[in-house]
Amino acid sequence: MSQTKTFLLNRWYVVALTSEVSNTPLARTVTGQKIVLFRDTNDAVVALEDRCAHRQAPLSLGEVIGDNIQCGYHGLTFDPAGSCVRVPSQKRIPPGACVHSYPTIEKQGFIHLWTGNRKPTAEETPFDFPFAAMEGLNARYAALVGKFDYRLLIDNLMDLTHLGFTHKHTIGTGGVAESGKTKTERRGDRVIVTREMENIAPAPTHVEVTGYTGNVDRWQIIEYIPPCFISLQVGNAKHGTGGFNAAPAEKLINRRTLHIATPETENTTHYLWVSTYPSDSMTPDQERTIYDHTMKVLDEDIRMIEGQQKRFDPNFEMIDINEDAGQISMRATLDQLIAEEQKTA
Repeated sequence: MSQTKTFLLNRWYVVALTSEVSNTPLARTVTGQKIVLFRDTNDAVVALEDRCAHRQAPLSLGEVIGDNIQCGYHGLTFDPAGSCVRVPSQKRIPPGACVHSYPTIEKQGFIHLWTGNRKPTAEETPFDFPFAAMEGLNARYAALVGKFDYRLLIDNLMDLTHLGFTHKHTIGTGGVAESGKTKTERRGDRVIVTREMENIAPAPTHVEVTGYTGNVDRWQIIEYIPPCFISLQVGNAKHGTGGFNAAPAEKLINRRTLHIATPETENTTHYLWVSTYPSDSMTPDQERTIYDHTMKVLDEDIRMIEGQQKRFDPNFEMIDINEDAGQISMRATLDQLIAEEQKTA
C-alpha cells in the first residue's frame, strides 16, 4: 500500500453504508486501494484486497460461498483472513496464496475500514456520531460519488455562505452570507466554525416544510474531524425567541447531520451522509420533503465542486476572503497530520 501526499492512511474511513453490504460482493476503492466487501454467515463484514493472488482478477466479480469468497476466474477461494483455502484444479495451496485483509467495524449505519499499513491501536477507534442511533431521533442516509478531490468537498462544508447562491431555491437565502457572524476555533485536531444569522428570511425548503414565513434566527455549527468527517448542527427558530437557545416549541428546524468525504482516489470521492431529526418534530411527509430537497442540495454541491475540479490549477494564485478561515485552518490541520504520518512511514 503506497503513501500519497493527500491521504492519511492510518485512519478509519467510512467505506459504505450498512445497507450496501450483503452476501453479494461489493467493490469499493478507498485511498486508491481496491477492496471487496461482503458479509459472512454470521452477518459480519469482511473486507479483502480486490485482487486474486493467482492472476489479479477482481474478487468482486466472484461469489460468496459461506464465509469465503471464490474468484470468478479460476475458482481460488479465500477466507475472511485473506488466506487461500482452495484451488479447484489441485490439492496443494501454493505458498503466498493470500490477499490483504482489512479491519472493519460496523456502527451507526456505517461500515468503517482501516486503510493503514499497520493495525489500529485500542485507542484508535472510528468516529462516533451517536445521534444516528439515538432514541428519540430519526435518521436518514445517503451515499453518492463525486468526481473531485475529497478536500474540495470539505472546503465546501466549512463555509456555508455558499447556500444563498448554490442552493438559493432550496435551503439558501440571501441573509446567510450577508448577515452571519462567524467564529473559527481550533481544538486539537478539530476545527469548529460557528455562524449565527439573525432576523433573516427563511429558506424556501424550510417554508415548505414548516409553513412558517416570518423571519428567523438561524445557526450553523460546523465541526471538522480528521480525516474526512464534518459534523453539522444546523437549524432556525422564530426571530427573537433565542436562536440556538430557543425553547423547543420555537425551533422550526433542528438537525444534526454528518457529512463524510471518503477519498476514493486523488480526484474522486465517496460522499456519505446521515441526517437526524427529533422524532416528534416532523411528520413522515415533512421528513420525506426535506430529505428529497436535501438530495437536490447534495447534487447541486457535487455539480459545483466537479466543475471546480475540472478547472483546478495548482499553480493558480487564489484569493482568500474572511469566510475562508475555517477552510484554511482545516487544510493546515490535515497537512500537518499527513506530514507527521509520512515522517514515521
